[in-house]
Amino acid sequence: MTDSAPPSAPAALPAGVRDVLPVEAEELRAVEGSLRQRFALHGYREVMTPVIELAAVLERAQEGPAAPAYRLFDDRGRVLTLRPDLTIPAARLVATRMAERTGAVRVFYVARAFRPPPAGRPRPAEERQAGIEHVGPSGPDADAEVIALLVDALTAAGLGGVRIGVADVSLTAAVLEALGVGAPAAGRLRGALAARNFVAWRRGVATLGLGEDEARLLADLPALRGGVEVLSRVEEAVPQAAPACARLSRALELAAGRDGGADVGVDLGVLRDWPYYSGVVFEAYAPGVSEPVAVGGRYDGLGARFGTDRAAVGFAIGLELLHRSLAPRSRPDGPRLGAVVVGGFGPEADTARSRRAAGIAVAVASDAPADAEAIADEDDWRYVVRRDGPGFSVRDRRSGERFSCGRPEEVLPSRP
Repeated sequence: MTDSAPPSAPAALPAGVRDVLPVEAEELRAVEGSLRQRFALHGYREVMTPVIELAAVLERAQEGPAAPAYRLFDDRGRVLTLRPDLTIPAARLVATRMAERTGAVRVFYVARAFRPPPAGRPRPAEERQAGIEHVGPSGPDADAEVIALLVDALTAAGLGGVRIGVADVSLTAAVLEALGVGAPAAGRLRGALAARNFVAWRRGVATLGLGEDEARLLADLPALRGGVEVLSRVEEAVPQAAPACARLSRALELAAGRDGGADVGVDLGVLRDWPYYSGVVFEAYAPGVSEPVAVGGRYDGLGARFGTDRAAVGFAIGLELLHRSLAPRSRPDGPRLGAVVVGGFGPEADTARSRRAAGIAVAVASDAPADAEAIADEDDWRYVVRRDGPGFSVRDRRSGERFSCGRPEEVLPSRP
């Protein structure tokens, strides 16, 4: 009888977390480096916020019940939280530590957020994110700048076929208010939209007792996608939504001149699940993944909850989702540039140091050539190097060639 028991408990991990092995870790770091470079080139500077925050501080930024989070206690009995979101800590930092700044504040982060996965849904509990916050300016021009930066960053990371869906929570709110939808029903509808449950949205609309034309417009609202003509339809049906439609139309017009040819358009099904968003919201989609690789929007009231009332807009890129879309194109064709040196622990240590100084990764092995070959095969290094008389013998694992040279650090980087 075959034993099909699961792996032993000592090796188990909590739900929603995973190990990252060397190849993927290197690729993720490369993506992070690309994004850091693009953010810096647009004038953004990196900040770092703590992984642990006081729960009361984070809850100050939320409306209604606190969001799901991992909680613990300090030695004074205060409730602490592993940050479930990176916008709130960044807003706190800017509102308190950078409150004296009078001009626009542009900051970015590369960090992790932690949220308990919902029961029955395969969502990660730990998410690696890279994002920016643009604090100070308000209006469509700032929105367009941030959307264009998102396109630029994703494109620079190697992502093709970027598509950005843009909506505005104030537009949705204006439509609901104009149609007389009360607060409890509006809250249920927003919850359905944030959960992407369009069936629940339509069912909720059907219970409101609206007229036929109004009910049809509201039921179809999350499915409206396209260009600015979509906004014209909404404005014509609900004149009270005209200001929000005009702001969104202007942001799209400005973004079109800066987005590098990406597909940026209206998608009124976009609605973030954090309640602090106040205006434009957007998502970026990429081939090969079913979830948005980036999300963002305007959150003008958040800084005031920490003592400094300033407009703000930003976005966060899901690094693992972006990597998943990039992975087939980002992996090198053949072994990585680097060498395993036989006997590098002893007299060859100086030689290994000189190669590292020349920019060649070097792993050292014992005096047994078989050990060096095993390391090169398992870690996919291109060269195996060993002392051979006054010079060195080198095996190129890419071509299968063996050759001799006097100073490998001068020869290896220039080989095709």
